Amino acid sequence: MSSSVSQLQSLLPRESLLWIFAAQLAVLLPHTMHLPVWLLGAWIIAVYWRLEVFRGRREMPGRMAKLVAVCLVVAGLVLTYRRWFALEPMVALLAVSFTLKNIELVSRRDALLSLMLAYFLAATLFVFEQTIPYAVYGIGCVVIITAALVAQQGRRSARPGRALGVSAKLLAQAVPVMLILFVVIPRLGPLWAVPQNTKAASTGISDSMSPGDFSELSKSDKPALRISFDGAVPPPEQRYWRGLVYTHFDGRRWSEPGAADGYPSWGRGRSNRRAYNGGNGDGSERELPAVGPRYRYQIIQEASHNPWLFALARPHSETRGVRETGDDTLVYRTPVGARLAYEVRSWPRELVGDSEGLSASEQRRNLQLPASGNPRARAWARARFEEGLDAEEISQALLSLYNRSFVYTLKPPALGADTVDEFLFSTRQGFCEHFASSYVFTMRAAGVPARVVAGYQGGEWVEQQEYLLVRQYDAHAWAEIWLPGRGWVRVDPTASVAPERIRDGLQSAAAEEFMQDAFLPLHKIAFVTRLRLQWDMINYRWYQTVVSFNSERQEGLLRRLLGEVSSLRMALFIGTPMLVALLLLLVWLKLSSRGPALPVASRLYLRFCRRMARAGLSRNPGETPGDYARRIEQEQPRLGPMAVRITSAYEKAAYAGDAQAEKQLRRLLRGFWPLRLSAQARASARV
Repeated sequence: MSSSVSQLQSLLPRESLLWIFAAQLAVLLPHTMHLPVWLLGAWIIAVYWRLEVFRGRREMPGRMAKLVAVCLVVAGLVLTYRRWFALEPMVALLAVSFTLKNIELVSRRDALLSLMLAYFLAATLFVFEQTIPYAVYGIGCVVIITAALVAQQGRRSARPGRALGVSAKLLAQAVPVMLILFVVIPRLGPLWAVPQNTKAASTGISDSMSPGDFSELSKSDKPALRISFDGAVPPPEQRYWRGLVYTHFDGRRWSEPGAADGYPSWGRGRSNRRAYNGGNGDGSERELPAVGPRYRYQIIQEASHNPWLFALARPHSETRGVRETGDDTLVYRTPVGARLAYEVRSWPRELVGDSEGLSASEQRRNLQLPASGNPRARAWARARFEEGLDAEEISQALLSLYNRSFVYTLKPPALGADTVDEFLFSTRQGFCEHFASSYVFTMRAAGVPARVVAGYQGGEWVEQQEYLLVRQYDAHAWAEIWLPGRGWVRVDPTASVAPERIRDGLQSAAAEEFMQDAFLPLHKIAFVTRLRLQWDMINYRWYQTVVSFNSERQEGLLRRLLGEVSSLRMALFIGTPMLVALLLLLVWLKLSSRGPALPVASRLYLRFCRRMARAGLSRNPGETPGDYARRIEQEQPRLGPMAVRITSAYEKAAYAGDAQAEKQLRRLLRGFWPLRLSAQARASARV
């Protein structure tokens, strides 16, 4: 066996290696959900090689082997990621460094470096998720990594109980410092503001809509939005959380303007003369009423990996990074890769009219139809127009048609090439997107500017925490038509067929079909439903209190604590707890310097000696317990028998380790008060 192998074994014992690998595995496991699986395979190979080296079956890899390993993993990263300035490639690069360090894990210095990398990789868990389970798991990872550091101090320190115990104590001592720093350290931009990988899957509403898309979303009960209000809460029939506006129709699919050529409107900046920016002060803002009815609310939106946000009509937001568009929607500066909180104010449309009218380009965009297709719908619309009906009358006629003979269902039949004709004149069964699509098509065919709006409608009011919980199955599509003098007016054809969908939600409107395809119909179990709602409330409070603790909230908290935020008060706020902690540490060191604590039997016997001293018979220095008992018996005969019994019990407990004798000693002392007995003896003598 080579001397290098024996040197490795002496520098890094087996326990140290196992602790390092345990810490690495704990950190890597959750990253397999976001990073390529081959990274975990590379780590397993590196660990296997290092263990073989420890066993003496292989040697440490040379320079050429290390170079080949580096080239392979770099090639893997290049093939996996097309875009490098994004979250996943950066974290993957850190994981690669963390993995390759195992093939040169030689000394304790290498072990410490590897564990420092483990701390960094554990922190990146919160780049992807900031939920409570991730936080608990992240704390567990930190405990294991710290225990691995403790295990590097020697074989006795590597015992699981001792290593984990010391780690828990160290981290518990760090909690007060962590809380102080959490409150006072200036809030910087979060790491998760780095763009997400473009290959990440989108969730929720997409940038286009075709028959069947929204009925698929109705199968998901995942949260989409959580909305808390500062003041009035809109009634259910006004809870339309708009996110996207579809104006282009290719005969089957509705999409945003420009999306047909791969350039959606949210990426085009000022797509028309009515676009404006809000919240950043970099564009002219629409004039909004200073007073009057309006809704003020905060929305916490779940990650969708898309830039569009959701709000009521006529939204205005001053949250950094949120931009308003001319279509009454909000967009974020980057795709929403994690939970995002933003403040919004919305005004009822009747207070903010649009007297300018539509420009020629807007007219064309909102009247656009394919050159052919759906002839029966076109003919019906042309007939209503030739009858002399205006836009509102044509709309009412179409809504009456829906109300008389259409069925609202989560499982509509498939449609062929002429989707609108087949739905209006054949199947007459559909979900919200069928009604919105056919309505907008027919109104455009009648010469009325119209568009499809996608978002969410309704939500479940959570009374305990006073917020509105909107789930994916609340996804909804409705229509808007342009009326001269009034501007864009919302029309929801679904309400003509199933008004309970708008008033009470999807579960009430389609009770028999709701979540019918779920593997486990947990929504039908009241107890499970309550538990899930309680868990959502906990998550909501966690996000409100911890995750969204930004600079504004920090400043508000400091003002409540300090009154006025100044350098002196901040120094006192930080220094006072540290000074108290230092004093407590000094007191503890002073007390611990007195030596180790005496055994229980010795403490009990010292109590006996103190009581005898108060009775006038102190124990002499160097006097044995037996001699002391005999002297008591001679000088105070009334106390002698009890003193002998106590001394005998003490000797058995202290020198023979007799547990029963220790209990007897405690019991004897409970009733032995020599000062009281001496007083009673003197009183009897006087009598």
